[in-house]
Amino acid sequence: MKKKIQISYARCLCGKIEIKIKGALRHVNNCHCSQCMKTHGNFASYTSCDVSNLTFIKKTTLKWFYSSKIAKRGFCTKCGASFFYKRLNANKISIAAGMLQSPTKLNTKNNIFTRGKMDYYKLDSKLPKFHKNVI
Repeated sequence: MKKKIQISYARCLCGKIEIKIKGALRHVNNCHCSQCMKTHGNFASYTSCDVSNLTFIKKTTLKWFYSSKIAKRGFCTKCGASFFYKRLNANKISIAAGMLQSPTKLNTKNNIFTRGKMDYYKLDSKLPKFHKNVI
């Protein structure tokens, strides 16, 4: 019996960026770093996949911002949605989990960069927490 390949879809708020992902997605990490806080207005929840498994259906308003010397972030110039985080020269791309079409069948597994956590919310005590990235 042939194993069914997982297909996922994601889009931004206005629909000008739309993607198809072929294959499994990584579990979700909640990132509390200062860059995610400033980009998303709160902690960010990301999954990821191999770049080769991602196909753009639409990307007319996709713009990349080089947020550091090691990474860039992709966002929509029309609706402002923060969609991607990608380390330069990496084979993986992180996708904001909220962009995915539901049901995702994903689970949140970790909190990362927890030293950057803001004081107005609490971390889920059932999830492991790390002061740096564990990906």
